[in-house]
Amino acid sequence: MLIYLILGFLCEKDMTGYEIKQKMMRSTSNFIDASFGSIYPMLKKMEKGELIKAEEGVEEGRFKKAYGITEKGKGEFMEWLQTPCTFSPFNYEYLNKLFFYKYLDEHEVVRLIASFRTTVASEYNKLTLIEEKHIQEMGVYEHATLRFGKEYYQMIMNWHEDLISEITGKKENNNENDEEI
Repeated sequence: MLIYLILGFLCEKDMTGYEIKQKMMRSTSNFIDASFGSIYPMLKKMEKGELIKAEEGVEEGRFKKAYGITEKGKGEFMEWLQTPCTFSPFNYEYLNKLFFYKYLDEHEVVRLIASFRTTVASEYNKLTLIEEKHIQEMGVYEHATLRFGKEYYQMIMNWHEDLISEITGKKENNNENDEEI
């Protein structure tokens, strides 16, 4: 998937590896992200496969290597872009664990769920800041993917909040029933 993300970015303009990473952090990190350790080897592979070309130069006394998409790269990107999407459920580690939380103490379960919710909230806040800072330069489709990420994260936070209420509510209801006996 990283290959198509890079090709898509390079359809817009030539970029350095650093610029690709920055663009990714501002735009696609809520659904695909990569480290420099993944980006640079991919760029090398793509250059070898003639999907991109590199131009080396010096700018402000610093060595720069900018990458541009080739006709072959555009063709491969457009072919991928026009292929219909298939749906597949995500592989969520937290759901795998949650399924077995019955083996943990309820206080620990609530702590783990609240901790995960806080992590998701942090990611939501990052997208909100990106949106506030870069909305003017986003096209309709870029903004749509960012909005999807925010709404998705909001749904996860709400779902976990409801789950915590359900867990703690059950415990309170069970205690009330015990008192009536």
